[in-house]
Amino acid sequence: MTKKETKGRASYAGALLICRNLAQLTAYEMVGDQIMMPDNGGSQTSISQSLILMPGVRLASDEMARGIAKLGTTAIGVRCLHSPDAQRVADFTVLFVANGNAERFAAMRAWIDQDGGLYLIPDEDTAKAGDTCFKFDRGLRKATRPWTDDADRQRGLAEAMVLLLAEGADQRPS
Repeated sequence: MTKKETKGRASYAGALLICRNLAQLTAYEMVGDQIMMPDNGGSQTSISQSLILMPGVRLASDEMARGIAKLGTTAIGVRCLHSPDAQRVADFTVLFVANGNAERFAAMRAWIDQDGGLYLIPDEDTAKAGDTCFKFDRGLRKATRPWTDDADRQRGLAEAMVLLLAEGADQRPS
């Protein structure tokens, strides 16, 4: 196996770990490796609030956005990247479906509030970072900026990263 293949498998394994932990931190449960359903059963509203996870995939194509829009459910690309100092970083791309279209939000980072609520917020290092944030609820919904100041932003990012990259036991905040 080449070094590139080994790195790719490790990155995909990291993305799957992030997906499993993401389900534990939210009101979702995993169905296979790529679907998160609200944990309130299989009702029609549960299906419409489900999220498609794409571990290790960059959502780059217009065809992908059109396909997700036709499905009518939001998709989240989940990657496990490595920062310049060799730390693992959870990276998200959201294809958010509204009014029959899918808007793309790349370079999103997980952020957790003091009460354990999980959000996806723009990476401050991304030049094109907008101000759109998302909150995991019964579905993924757009939210206002959840942090109060830079210290709160950094705290929430660090706590979310630890929880998403943790191996093993249930990480759901109590």
